[in-house]
Amino acid sequence: MARRVAVLDSSVLIQHARVRDKRRSYFVRSLSAYNPSLSVITVYELEFGACRAGRQSDIETLRTSFDILPVTKNIAQRAAALDADLIHQNIQIGIKDTFIAATCLVHDLPLITINSKHFNRIQGLHLVDLDSLPNVE
Repeated sequence: MARRVAVLDSSVLIQHARVRDKRRSYFVRSLSAYNPSLSVITVYELEFGACRAGRQSDIETLRTSFDILPVTKNIAQRAAALDADLIHQNIQIGIKDTFIAATCLVHDLPLITINSKHFNRIQGLHLVDLDSLPNVE
């Protein structure tokens, strides 16, 4: 069975870096079911964190190939509409998460995130149920 493509949020990659038993990380568990993609915004978040901490790139340490999804005009327009709607409803999630959500919506891809509290606010965004990810032995 072919693996589907999904976008990984930085929360999943940060959890992977912090968990002792890597087999239990959502990142490792997601690899058996999904081909991982990253929004360029997630790349920024991870690189910024590494720069501030004075360590090497967190992405490079994963030793996994990611498709990097750039911000396009369509994504920028979708993010603007999402952000305006969220502001109107007084339920903003932050511009970076808005761009990540817009990336998923434009590409019609699910998002794997630990931060469902923010992303549940986006109508039409499919979040992968973390409990549905296969365990790795």
